[in-house]
Amino acid sequence: MGKEDKRKRAASAAEAEVEETVDMFRDESAPDKETEASQEDNPIDETMTESAGEAASEVDVSEEADTSENAEAEAGEEPETGSGDRKKAAKKDKKDEKIAELSDKLLRQQAEFINFRNRTEKEKAQMFEVGARSAFEKILPVIDNFERGLATLSEEEKAQPFASGIDKTYRQLMTALNEAGVTPIEAVGQPFDPDLHNAVMHVEDETVGENIVVEEFQKGYRYRDSVLRHSMVKVAN
Repeated sequence: MGKEDKRKRAASAAEAEVEETVDMFRDESAPDKETEASQEDNPIDETMTESAGEAASEVDVSEEADTSENAEAEAGEEPETGSGDRKKAAKKDKKDEKIAELSDKLLRQQAEFINFRNRTEKEKAQMFEVGARSAFEKILPVIDNFERGLATLSEEEKAQPFASGIDKTYRQLMTALNEAGVTPIEAVGQPFDPDLHNAVMHVEDETVGENIVVEEFQKGYRYRDSVLRHSMVKVAN
């Protein structure tokens, strides 16, 4: 009986030790189980957290990619903009040069046309003057004959109708020439002027001054500002 009691006591003691050891293990593993339980109870929170982290990392990566792409795009656009401005400036310079060239040509053509018009008008006037001079030079001998014929008439003959008609015709012709610009040159009593007078005789006369025209043999005429025919004169002293 004593041996069996000892065995029972030893078995109960062993069981007690085993239970204590199990309790100890239970106490130590309880927090882990609670943590596992909480993790098991909130699997969605962990998944959301992991998803949020992944999304944040993806956003950061995409932002970095966008930033790099924008930088590359800006870097690529800058030279294009600069080249475009240079092209526009070059086109503008070419247009300005063309406008300046055409303006210069236009001004030159206008100046040439004005010079041509003035030269043509001057040539026409000269041609008209030359033609008029030629016609008047042919009329002057007719006037000389009228004057010579009238100078031979006496006072009685001048009173006759025929001589009066010749005198009136002569006066009418001189009026027409005067209106056309033909005027006689004054000679007798004027100082000798080689530009107007043609001296054919020289005489000594103390009653007049030096180089004074004392007689006119043929009347001279002007046409406007030029001499149509020089006066043929006698000069004293």
